[in-house]
Amino acid sequence: MALYLHCAICNRKQADGIISGTAWARLELPPGAEVDHPALKGSMFRVCPTCQQRHPDWRESLLASLGLGGSNQARAEAQ
Repeated sequence: MALYLHCAICNRKQADGIISGTAWARLELPPGAEVDHPALKGSMFRVCPTCQQRHPDWRESLLASLGLGGSNQARAEAQ
């Protein structure tokens, strides 16, 4: 069974590996937040490099679309 990174914006899937995983951004959910989404891995969403470039405000947009407010409620880390 292959493990995939799943983009929270475009639903792109890519095999999860050391090299591929470093290009993907991640966004950790605020403590206690519960979301059912295929791109959620633990308490972290992943976003592909293409969506990072196309949507510079992807963190805020993703949180807003999930009803979780702005970036001040989550710790965002880009990799």
